[in-house]
Amino acid sequence: MSIELTTLLLFGGLILFLAMGVPVIFALGGISVLIIFLIDGTAGLYVVATTAYRQITDPGLITIPLFLLMGNFLIHSGISDRLFKALNLWLTHVRGGLAIVSVGVCVALAMCGGFGPGILTMGLIAVPAMLKHRYDKSLALGSVMAGGVLGEIIPPSIIMIIFAYISRISIGKIFFGGAIPGLITASLYVIYITIRCHIQPELAPRASGTVTWKIRLTSLKDIVLPSLLIVLVLGSIFLGIATPTEAAGVGAFGSCMICVIYGRLTRKVISDACLETMKISGMALWILVAATLFGVVYTSAGAQAMLMEFIQNLTINRWLILLTMQVILLIFGMFMDDYALLTICAPIFIPIAVFLGFDPTWFAIIFILNMQVAYLTPPFGWALILMKGVAPPEITTKDIWRSVPPFVAIQLLVLFLTMLFPQLALWLPEMMF
Repeated sequence: MSIELTTLLLFGGLILFLAMGVPVIFALGGISVLIIFLIDGTAGLYVVATTAYRQITDPGLITIPLFLLMGNFLIHSGISDRLFKALNLWLTHVRGGLAIVSVGVCVALAMCGGFGPGILTMGLIAVPAMLKHRYDKSLALGSVMAGGVLGEIIPPSIIMIIFAYISRISIGKIFFGGAIPGLITASLYVIYITIRCHIQPELAPRASGTVTWKIRLTSLKDIVLPSLLIVLVLGSIFLGIATPTEAAGVGAFGSCMICVIYGRLTRKVISDACLETMKISGMALWILVAATLFGVVYTSAGAQAMLMEFIQNLTINRWLILLTMQVILLIFGMFMDDYALLTICAPIFIPIAVFLGFDPTWFAIIFILNMQVAYLTPPFGWALILMKGVAPPEITTKDIWRSVPPFVAIQLLVLFLTMLFPQLALWLPEMMF
């Protein structure tokens, strides 16, 4: 079977299955198995078994459930509620203070548990608090969702781990490569909220009441434990004391100890945390297996050689090719699951980027920045779906969708800056490795 026909059948079949509403895992796996059977018959199905076994038994992927377990224990420990209340005491009389605190807590949770905990917990805690203080709906919802998706680019991140596994780039390099762009994004969120609330004070009325310095200083005790956990996890990787997998184990144990310290470690908490970890890990790993099989079929059919030959024959500037890849990711991200998009596009785009002379770690960061945008863009953005699940009943889907444009614009600005100034993503990894 020619590579052209294989391309048509693979991608045409995938689009058809997705349009029919077939789940991504079955669409990817089903079309891959069908093409393998058409090419090699029953003998080719051996590739399905070996690919699945190789993926599931790879020891490097243990990082995923460990970081997820850390995040799930943190959700049940009540640490986000304590952080929110403690940080809010320091910004009591600042316009937009609750929204700024929400972003700050989401950054802390991203450093502790990746994507998910920020939106889930702040959606339950911060959004009702902001609405109670008569904050504008768009500001309240947007700040929480935008802060939550920082867990994609601020380490440790599950998307980063999967990207590192697919690209065979050091997890540590990708972790530290995302730190500066992630913190710049969070800072721009805070600047935007501050300026907009200054221009339109009606969006975020000042809180009433008096908070003494004694109360503020006392609240610092609620910041100590999450700070220690961040130092344990990221500091151990930064100093070379532990590998990312070992640091993930330390983080999972540390978050469990926080539950013990706060008196939250019950049988139900352990059961819920473990079940949620298994569900998300299972989803991520099965998508990874199906997408890897898709890539194996396409590569073995000669796709790599065809793409390289096509790129070599192009006479346009390499930056135009890079921009084209970014546009493809932005469009696909609006309609496709991020795990599926990563596992389909990364194996195709990484060799092209390397061939064009771009640094693979830098390319990984702009790829993941793109995935961060995808989490906020309708109709499939995961952040929008999660927020709808935890927001108060009076919040409509329209309210959620209307809140994201300013924050998406900030994300795109950071993506552009990282492309324009590669050292934003490369300085820290180069210093460490």
